[in-house]
Amino acid sequence: PAQDFRQEPEKRFVDKLFFGGGLGLQFGTGTLLDISPVIGYRVTEKLETGIGLTYKYYKYNDYYNLGSDLKTNIIGGSVFARYHILENLFAHFEYESLRYHYDEYYGSGSSLTNDQRTAVYNSIFIGGGYRQQISSGSYFFILALWNLNDGAYSPYSNPVLRMGVMIGR
Repeated sequence: PAQDFRQEPEKRFVDKLFFGGGLGLQFGTGTLLDISPVIGYRVTEKLETGIGLTYKYYKYNDYYNLGSDLKTNIIGGSVFARYHILENLFAHFEYESLRYHYDEYYGSGSSLTNDQRTAVYNSIFIGGGYRQQISSGSYFFILALWNLNDGAYSPYSNPVLRMGVMIGR
């Protein structure tokens, strides 16, 4: 009997790309709008890498108890890697850098003044996630991450939870 040595054709670069990201909304004393698109590449069946952009609009009503609101636009980017341990479970590593402006108040009473400052905040996230297939080319995911660089100026508090959708398989 003859053996069949046909191989599956090598996937093209574009066939290994995936797109997606997340949207976030929060309303109340603090208002947050988060738009975070990503593009990634499947290095192997188990390993994915990618880059992301982030835009967050943040407003906190009367943050300083001075009759004024804290408002800022946060922009940044990230690089990430995911390793699929099982079909739907994966480990996640990410480095993110965000830039934003904030007001720093000093003095007291009628001589209270403020300066607008710029902060760059770098986060290193580790964690894991679960994905659920929606169709043959898309899935929903949820991530639970821990910011190893958590600090006073971090826009996050641990743990960090994210959800989103990816398209491309």
